Amino acid sequence: MLALAVLVAGLGTPGAGSHSTKTGQGEVVSQTPETTGVASQQEPPPSGGPMDVFADIERGWNTRNVDLILRHFGSQKVAISISGTGPSGGTFSRNQSYYLLKDLFRYTATKKFEFVQYRKPGDEGRDTFAIAERQYRKTDDGRLFTDKVYVSLHLEHDDDQERWVVDEIKSIR
Repeated sequence: MLALAVLVAGLGTPGAGSHSTKTGQGEVVSQTPETTGVASQQEPPPSGGPMDVFADIERGWNTRNVDLILRHFGSQKVAISISGTGPSGGTFSRNQSYYLLKDLFRYTATKKFEFVQYRKPGDEGRDTFAIAERQYRKTDDGRLFTDKVYVSLHLEHDDDQERWVVDEIKSIR
């Protein structure tokens, strides 16, 4: 497991200008100040249903795009416990989650991330979840792992608007 120090060490402010970074899969990704550093404070996505949120998370995970996942984080901390990352689990702010997910994508290469099971909102329509099958390779030693990732959402009310936001992300075997 990665040390929590990796999470804390990345808390610096990004430098000016753009640069390229080599990913764990050997790809070179061009980065600008807007795509590096602390999680972007972009506008929340349009109010869609939970299936739209799950689709964004699936797309973000498969393309290693942390912002696609984080844009569905609400005002509260999110419980995160994912195999392949540093801390064994806890509740994390949006900025902490950014670094946790960036490290996850740096030290693992996702081969597959696909939601295969959904639970529709209950009678009260306040929460739902989905389970994804995930296959990933550790970039340090090349070992291949398979697990399931549970993602739960809840309906968050902000002023006169409501939207589905991530409540928890955890890997399960």
